[in-house]
Amino acid sequence: LTRDHKPELKDERARIEKAGGRVVFDGYANHRIYAKNGRYPGLNMSRCLGDLMGHADAGCSAEPEVNSRDITYLDHVLLVCSDGVWEFMEAKEAVDLVNKHPPAQAMKAAEVLAKESWDRWIREEGGAVVDDITVVLVYLQQQTKPPP
Repeated sequence: LTRDHKPELKDERARIEKAGGRVVFDGYANHRIYAKNGRYPGLNMSRCLGDLMGHADAGCSAEPEVNSRDITYLDHVLLVCSDGVWEFMEAKEAVDLVNKHPPAQAMKAAEVLAKESWDRWIREEGGAVVDDITVVLVYLQQQTKPPP
């Protein structure tokens, strides 16, 4: 339903630069946003909530990209997660993982997804770096068979 809002995307970079920010490759693996004349905030995302310096000085936006679609019998779960999940797991894999738990265990399913993401991040970074991992899980409806 959505795409990751990364500073290196052509349209995101243009929006950031138009708003007075800079996009800089960190020399490791990420492009980060900075204030035009500063070494802050160094975010690896182009949209976020609550980062006041990112919004005021670096062109970060809290405005979401909005898509809509009709929910069908195939749609039974909604996952809203931070990049701490999506950097290390494909959407289908995340859905398969939470589907091992019934709706009554939504909290447990979210915790399992967050833990698996954490473990993968630790392995990839050699235990050195782990940032935020957020999982919001909503069971929309029971899995059902297609209508006749």
